[in-house]
Amino acid sequence: MLLYILLCLEIALRVAIEVRERRLTQLRGGVFAVLRLIPLINDIVPLPENRREPQKSQFVEKHEEGHRVLRHSILRNLMKVAFLMVAVWFLAAMVTRWNVSFFESILWLHLVAIPFRYLFNWYCWTQEFEADAYAFKELGKQKAKAAMQELAECEIPYTKLFASIYREHPTVALRSQRMLKKVINSRQ
Repeated sequence: MLLYILLCLEIALRVAIEVRERRLTQLRGGVFAVLRLIPLINDIVPLPENRREPQKSQFVEKHEEGHRVLRHSILRNLMKVAFLMVAVWFLAAMVTRWNVSFFESILWLHLVAIPFRYLFNWYCWTQEFEADAYAFKELGKQKAKAAMQELAECEIPYTKLFASIYREHPTVALRSQRMLKKVINSRQ
């Protein structure tokens, strides 16, 4: 019974988040917005991030180089493997120790994983900020500013709350804000 109450609460919270997002951004949600409300399906529904692909620029190349130099893909994959191992252990424990059906075990895993997805997104955001800082240091303020303007034109605008729940990449506004803080801090 608790499982189904929590699932209903999750759906209600996701509806509230979707409605808030539509009001603040004035964008239509479409089919993806409806799919993001359904438990389990919202784990696999992609969130479109861009209206169109941004052009390759020196900043983007240096950003990607920053990911390679800082070994971000290895660290992300290690974190994914760790989460996968915990998920398998959790499912096995639910089915064998607590005699919960496999379907209900998967629903419990879905609910338990929600905060871990948020933490994973936060971790990915820190890596994106580090790669931006690397590119900024390599290329300077003017090229970084131009690249952020180009990315902002391509990106679908999302609020910080919505992006933190559904995206592994921070919004351009947050990335620009972070780089601006670094510039101000370096001057002091």
